Amino acid sequence: MRLFPTLLATGLCLGLAVPASAATPESKILTHTPVGTQVEGSDNQGSAPVLEPGMSQDMLPATGENGSVFYKLPQIQEGERLHVSTQLILDPMQQPTSIEQIDLKAALVQSDGKSCNSNGAYTSRRGMENLPLIQLDSSPKNTQGYGRCLDSQNDELYLSVQRGGKWQDDLEIPLEIRVVVEPALDPTTLSGVVPDSEPPITVSLNAQATEVSGGSGFSNAAKLESGSVYSDSVLPFEVKYYKVHVAEGQRLNYRMTVLDSPNASAQDVYTDTYSPLLHHRIMTNPSGQSLSRDDGGASLSRSMKTAVSRDHIAESTTHQALGYPGDYYITIVGDAYEPRGLNPLAYELAIEVTGEATGSEAWEPSYDGVSGNGDGLLGLFGGSQEPEQSADSGSWLPDSAQIGALLGGAAVALAGFAGLWFLRRKKS
Repeated sequence: MRLFPTLLATGLCLGLAVPASAATPESKILTHTPVGTQVEGSDNQGSAPVLEPGMSQDMLPATGENGSVFYKLPQIQEGERLHVSTQLILDPMQQPTSIEQIDLKAALVQSDGKSCNSNGAYTSRRGMENLPLIQLDSSPKNTQGYGRCLDSQNDELYLSVQRGGKWQDDLEIPLEIRVVVEPALDPTTLSGVVPDSEPPITVSLNAQATEVSGGSGFSNAAKLESGSVYSDSVLPFEVKYYKVHVAEGQRLNYRMTVLDSPNASAQDVYTDTYSPLLHHRIMTNPSGQSLSRDDGGASLSRSMKTAVSRDHIAESTTHQALGYPGDYYITIVGDAYEPRGLNPLAYELAIEVTGEATGSEAWEPSYDGVSGNGDGLLGLFGGSQEPEQSADSGSWLPDSAQIGALLGGAAVALAGFAGLWFLRRKKS
């Protein structure tokens, strides 16, 4: 009984292994590298670093080490508005057996310390579809009267960020911050007609699927075109990002279809959608937001609640999040509880943008060159990476390729010992 482990160890020490053709590379979960200028938040407003418009990144300290972390936001002009988003960049392979969650809180704070807008988010390894993402806005600066955050009495604004929860509570976690200055609303870009709410539609697009690789974050989301079908796959705890340009007067609709993936490690595939400023809940859900790996061939469709129009902002409608033409984002998440292995769950996305583009010169939010087609400044700030699996991922079992490699090495070692034994017998 001791012979096999001895031969196995000897074979591995000798560097004997199966041929490359007999082994398959192990899949790796796509993770994101934060983009933007490196900053270091302060524990008080007085020494808070100034965030410039665009992308910034920081490391949030371990939970409990500090309270809120502060950043000073850029000053803006009359009628302008600040949009700020904060997102924790998580590695789901850290503390892989945890069933706890991680919390994120963010607020816009006036110079006197009073919060004028705040929100929270949370996620866990078992619920990665809940992005640890918060979107805040200041409302337009109003020096003639009362403004929610900025007026004649309050000319300075700060961002405070705080984390909590027990998942990864002993680790520093990267934070990605995006600051956008929206110009004062230009009346010449308005149509004077507010689009009505529309019922969801079922996307019936039929086309040959094109393979695509989703991005690791909003900043490098893969660009999709209307009238096309795309195929991709997702691993457990993985989030894939895509973007579709939607002009004023248009509406985004898409269909997600689960392909036959009987050995997929993720139990479900979950989809969601975000505006150019990362507003959430902008779609109707006629057939839900998730499908099971057992639903091979099943589809669900999603549609914007109405067409994009700047008039949503001017008239303060319930659809103000759809007041911005630009890139709208689709996320796909592989949900799992206790997966074994890293086998992909395959799916297709069919994209259909309906409505006539107005062709106006309305302002569009952007990532200041970090988005676009994924080129340009992305190389300066860093892109996605696929790191090696965490060393503390003890809950994962070896896959068939790994077992095959071990057994193959043992077989080669055994053959080598048999040959040596035969030669010695012959000489004697």
